[in-house]
Amino acid sequence: MSFETIDTSVQALWRFDYDSNIKQLRDLYEVAKKEQWNAALDVPWDIPTDAAVVGDMSAPNVEPYDFVKALTKDKQIEFAKRRSAHLLSNFLHGEQGAMMICGQLVEVVPDMDGKLYAATQVIDEARHVEVFARYIKRLDRVYPLMTGLKNLLNAVLQADMWQMKCIGMQVIAESIAMGSFKTMRAITHDEVFKKILELTSQDEARHVSYGLIYMKDAIPKMNEPDRDRLEDFAFAAMTMLATTPQMEGGKRVDPFEQIYLELGIDPARANSEIISRMADPEFVKAQPNPFRDYAYPQLERVGLITDRTRAKYREVGLAA
Repeated sequence: MSFETIDTSVQALWRFDYDSNIKQLRDLYEVAKKEQWNAALDVPWDIPTDAAVVGDMSAPNVEPYDFVKALTKDKQIEFAKRRSAHLLSNFLHGEQGAMMICGQLVEVVPDMDGKLYAATQVIDEARHVEVFARYIKRLDRVYPLMTGLKNLLNAVLQADMWQMKCIGMQVIAESIAMGSFKTMRAITHDEVFKKILELTSQDEARHVSYGLIYMKDAIPKMNEPDRDRLEDFAFAAMTMLATTPQMEGGKRVDPFEQIYLELGIDPARANSEIISRMADPEFVKAQPNPFRDYAYPQLERVGLITDRTRAKYREVGLAA
C-alpha cells in the first residue's frame, strides 16, 4: 500500500439561500448532468491496444532522438510506450488531486451554483482516475508523481483562500490538461485512447469554463491585498509546475533514468542529446506549450496578468 498524508484545513461554508445567483454556473451544472459518462461502459475496452500505434505522448512534433533511433524497432516501440505511461501516470495522479480539491470546493465556495457544479466535477474526476489507471496498465505501470505537480497539488489543497483553489485547479491545471489532451489526440492512433481523450476533454472544457465564469465574477469583488496574494499564487503555481526539477531524497534525479536503464540506453548520452535540443530556441518554440498556449491566456481572461506580474511571466518563458 502506498500513500502519503498532508495537513489541510478548509472552512466549510453553509449556504441556506438555494436560489441561483450566478446563472452561467447553474447552466453549466445542467450541462454537466447531461454529459455524464461511464468509464466502464463508454470506452471500447474490448479493442486491444497495439503498442506500435500508441506513439510517444511525451514527444510531440519531435524527430526521434539519435539514442532512440539506435534502438531496435521493438525497443523503440517499448520506449514510446513506457514514456507515455510515465506521462499519463502524472495525469492520473493529477486527476486524483483534482478530485480531492473539488471536494474542498464544494465546502468552501460561497455560492450554491458553485457548490452544485463543483459536486459534479468530483464524479468527473473519479471517472478520470478510473479510466487513466485502467489504460496505463495496457502500456506499462504507474510511475511516481513528479515533484512539480506534487508541489502544485499540495499548494492548492493547503491554500487558505477558495479563489486560490479555483485558480490553481480550474484555471491553471485544467487548462494545461485540456491543451495536453488536444496534443495527445493528434499523436495517438490507438482507438481506445482516442475515445478516452474525447470523453475526458469534454469534461475538462467544462471545468475550465467553471473557473473562468466564477473568477470573472469573484476577482473584481476582492480587496487589493487578497487580489495581490491571488496574483502571486497564480504565478507560483505556474512556475511550480513548469520549472521544478524532479527530486528524490533531496537530490535531483532524471525521471526517465529507470526507463533508459531498462532498455539499455545510456542515460548520460540521452540527457546530453535532450539538453542540446532544448538549447535550440527554434526547437523549443516549435513544441506545444500548454503553459504558454492555454494556462497563461486563461489567467489573462480572468484579470490575473497585471502590470505587477506580467514581466515575471516573461522572465521565466511562460508569457504567451
